[in-house]
Formats: sequence, C-alpha cells, structure tokens
Amino acid sequence: MHLKIPSFLLISLFLTSSSWGQSKLVIVLRVDDILSRNTTIQPRSIVPFEAAAEQRGAKVTWVTIPHRLIESSNTDGAMTRELRASVLKGHEVAQHGHNHICPKCGSSGHEFFCTTQGVPFTLSEQLAMIDDGLGILADSVGVRPTAFVSPGHNEDTTTYRALVERGFPFISTTKVPTKQVVRPGLFNLAHHTEYTWALTATNYGAAVANALAAVRAQGEADGYFAFLFHDYFTRSGYEGGIVIRWLGEVLDSLKARYSERVEFLTLSEAAARFEGGATVVEETRAVPTRAELLGNFPNPFNPMTLVSIQLSVVSRVDLRIFDLLGREVAVLASGEKSAGEHRVTWDARGMASGMYVCELRAGGVVQRMKMMLMR
Repeated sequence: MHLKIPSFLLISLFLTSSSWGQSKLVIVLRVDDILSRNTTIQPRSIVPFEAAAEQRGAKVTWVTIPHRLIESSNTDGAMTRELRASVLKGHEVAQHGHNHICPKCGSSGHEFFCTTQGVPFTLSEQLAMIDDGLGILADSVGVRPTAFVSPGHNEDTTTYRALVERGFPFISTTKVPTKQVVRPGLFNLAHHTEYTWALTATNYGAAVANALAAVRAQGEADGYFAFLFHDYFTRSGYEGGIVIRWLGEVLDSLKARYSERVEFLTLSEAAARFEGGATVVEETRAVPTRAELLGNFPNPFNPMTLVSIQLSVVSRVDLRIFDLLGREVAVLASGEKSAGEHRVTWDARGMASGMYVCELRAGGVVQRMKMMLMR
C-alpha cells in the first residue's frame, strides 16, 4: 500500500548482476520537498542528513522545489549554498515541480494536474512551470537536473510530453508502471513504501524491522525497493534527529547483511543503470523543426566521440555536455552557426567513465541524448 503524501524521500534499491555473477544491491537516497514550507523546525538544513548518508558511503538526491530558493525563508541563501556544496560532493539535485502549489485551486498537494477540480493543464502551462523552475535551479544552484518528480506524484500524459520536450530523461512516479519507458526518452523509477512519516520513539523499532523485512521480501523480488522519507522530518530538529538515526541504522543493517554487494548511486545514476545504458535520443521539437541533434559516433566511446547536429536555418547554437548530477562538464558550441549539418568532437580525456547527457539548444528547440564513456 502506498501512502499518498505530497512529497517523499526515496531510498531506491535494486539488484543487478556483476561480472562475478554476484548481485549488486544499489541504494539511492531521494529526499523530496526541499525546501519544506515548515519553518518552525530548525535548523532548515540538509547537512545533518547528508552527513549520516556520507558516513555510510551513500549519495543523496535532493528533490528541490525551485521557487522556495527565491522565497523569503531563503533570503540568507543558506540552503542554496548547502545544495551547491552537496552537488560538488557527488550528490544530486532533482526538480520537484515549480512551487508545489496548484495554480487552479491553490492546494499544496499537487501542481501539474488539479486533483481537486479534476482539471488538467495545457502543454504550454506545464512547460512554463517547468521552465521557470529550471531557470531558478540554474541561477541559484548552477545545475540542470535530469530527474523530475511531480508534486504529489500527480501528473498526466501532457506532463510526460512536456518533460521530454525539456529533455528530462528520468521521472519518479507511481502513476505509471515502474522500470518502464513512460514515453520515448522518459524512464520511470518509482517508490514502494514510507516508514518514517511522523516517526516517533514508539514506532521506531517496528519501522526499522518492517523496512528491513520489506527489502528482503519485496526488494529482492522486484529487483529494487523504495523507502520514502520527507523533509521536514529529516531535519535534525525533528524529534532530536530521529529520522537521521533511523536512516543510519537501516543503512548499517543493509551493509552488514549485503556487505560488498551494496553500491550507492544517485537517482539519475540508478535510473540510467537500470534502463540498461542504451543510447536513446530524447527530442523536443518546435513546429516546424529548425534544429536536430543527430547523434554521436562512436557510442559507447573512449575517449572521443563525434556529435552531429542539423540546422535548417541560421541559428544560435548551444551544445553542452552534462553529467548525471546535472553539472555542466563541457561546452561544444556556443554561438551562431549556418544552416546545414555540423560535427563537433568531444574529447573526454580526464572524465570519469559513465553516462553523460548532450544537450542542444537552437532555434527554439531543446534536444538531449545520452552518451556512454567506457574506459
């Protein structure tokens, strides 16, 4: 049974085969609703939870409400600085809608589909919310997220189209089957259950035991498991940091049980791994199409690959490479280019092996594709 709550922290666990025939237990920590509107439980800081995860070698995906970064509660910029520092340490920022408030009814439980009135939003309305959020995250934290979570997990097929048009390769939602392509270019990795909503000393022990039992039963059967947590409960000021202690105990227990089989990844890294590492082009086209990201060759590559684009008219072109944390790692082109086909080489010497995302912005078109660097 799923708890229908507006936002979550996810620990996603799935098993993959290693070259030695051993199964890997991959753990992803996803914390939703950064920043929570609750300003009474202090400090409003991600550092204590992050530190507990890092002590166990874990990574965290901070599913961030963009507009909260420019609201009065963050005028000192503390949360912005913490998120920037977290990304530099290998954690991830994902996008959690725009401001977590429905423009039609004013509810905070949804944003991209009005469940109160049963009214959908148009493509242009959803694109506007996504774009505003992307702009805030870029300006405040300096990231271009690759994972998206709709507030309340309430969205529709128009949302999926909008996400593909804005180049999001990954979503985490319960509205569609997990571990499946929602729409060409958009892959879903959903959650299972929440154990720490309003956690107290009374139900602490049962929550630990139930969670570990669920990993053994559901997690190994399904290939992954999702624990749900939620800011503000993850703050050190909530019940003396009880959720942080819970997280540490669960991770310690999993490491003791699975030993070297445990591997920690961000949500985007895990989704890319689970998706199979296939090269997929995710396109967003204006009509008529004036620009196209044709692909790259070779792919996988080591260390150089040739990226090809097609322009039907003279266009301002931005061609950039991002890692799966949303960090820009290379600029292949920035400026005006003539109509026709253009090829640009990316020399990835010095970069870590793994999945990267190439993004083209030209003539009102945004297109993205995944590329695999293999050493």
